[in-house]
Amino acid sequence: MTPLHWTWVAVMGDLGLIFSPLVTSTSMGAFALVLLTHTVVGTVVALSSYLMLPQRFRHPRLAVTALMFSFAFMAPVIGALGLLYLIRTQLRQTLAQVQRAVPQAVQLPVYDVQTKGTSRGSQGAIRSRLGHEVPASLRMQSLLTLQAVPSRVSNPILEDLLGDDSDDVRLVAFGMLDSEEKKISSRIREASLRLPTLGAAEQRFECLRQLAELHWELVYACLAQGELRQHMLVQAARYADEALALGVAAGSGLIFLRGRIWLEQGQLDTAQQAMEQALALGQAKTSVWPYLAEIAFRRRDFGRVRDIMQQLSGLNLSSRTRAVEDFWIRRDRETNISDHRFLSHI
Repeated sequence: MTPLHWTWVAVMGDLGLIFSPLVTSTSMGAFALVLLTHTVVGTVVALSSYLMLPQRFRHPRLAVTALMFSFAFMAPVIGALGLLYLIRTQLRQTLAQVQRAVPQAVQLPVYDVQTKGTSRGSQGAIRSRLGHEVPASLRMQSLLTLQAVPSRVSNPILEDLLGDDSDDVRLVAFGMLDSEEKKISSRIREASLRLPTLGAAEQRFECLRQLAELHWELVYACLAQGELRQHMLVQAARYADEALALGVAAGSGLIFLRGRIWLEQGQLDTAQQAMEQALALGQAKTSVWPYLAEIAFRRRDFGRVRDIMQQLSGLNLSSRTRAVEDFWIRRDRETNISDHRFLSHI
C-alpha cells in the first residue's frame, strides 16, 4: 500500500471511531480505548503524510512529523483531510513552480597538437607539451618557453629532456643548461681572480659573499649533481665563513644564506640557529619561517610545522608557499586544482 492509501485507511478508521458506541460510553476503559485508537490513527496519518511530502519540506524531520501529528490528533478526520489537501495540491503546485538548474554535459575543448599557433601556459602545460606524443616542432617551441621559467623549476625539466628521443630536443636542452652553467662559472672565475688583489676588508667581504652566492646558485638551480653538488656546497660554505670571519657587519642576508647551506647539508641545529639569527637581524619572516617549517618537518615535529604555517597565514606569501600553507592549516576544504602547479616544485 502507498502512503496515500494508508492515510485514507486512517481517516476511515478515525471516522468509524467517531460514530462508534465507545464515544458515548462513560467508562474509563472506553475512554482509554478511544484515546489509544485515536493516537494510533494520528500517528499513521503523520507518518504517511510525511512520506508524501516533497523532499525540501521534510526537514527537520522530528519537528515536521510532530506538527502533522498535532493536526491529525487535535482535529479528528478534519485534520487528516486538511493535511491531504495541503500536500496533494498546494505543496505540489509550489514545488512545480520552483525553478531548478538542469545540469548539462559540456564537451571538452579539443587539444590539437598540430596547431602552428603559439600559446603561453603554466608549468604543467609546458610539461604536457614536451611529451613524446607531441610533434617535435611544437616541443621545440615549448622548450624555448622554459627560458621564462625560474631556473629552479626549468632546469629539472631540462635534465629529463637530456635522454629524449629527438636529437634536436636533447641538443637544445643541453645547450640551455650548459649556457646557464657557463655563465655562473664565468662569474665565479672573475670573482676568484679578483679576490687576491683586494685589500680592504669591506671589498674582500663583498667578493667572498658573491662567491658564496654564486656557488650556492649552482646548487639551488640544480646545475650541480652528485659529488659536484656536494663540492659546491662545501665551497659556498667556505666562502661564507671566510666573509663572516672578517668582522664586517654582515647583516641578515649572508647569515640567512649560511643557514640554507647548513640545511642543505643536513645540519639542522646549526641551520636553525642561523635562521633565527638572520630573523633577529631583520630578515623577512616570509623568507625565514618556511625554512624553519622545513627543519621542523625533517625532525617530524608536525605540530611545530602547523604552528609556523598558522603564523604565515597572515603574511603576503608567494603562490608556492601559499599552496603549502593552505595544505597545513586546512584552509582548502576541497582540492584547489591551481595548487598542483606549485606543490611539486617546492
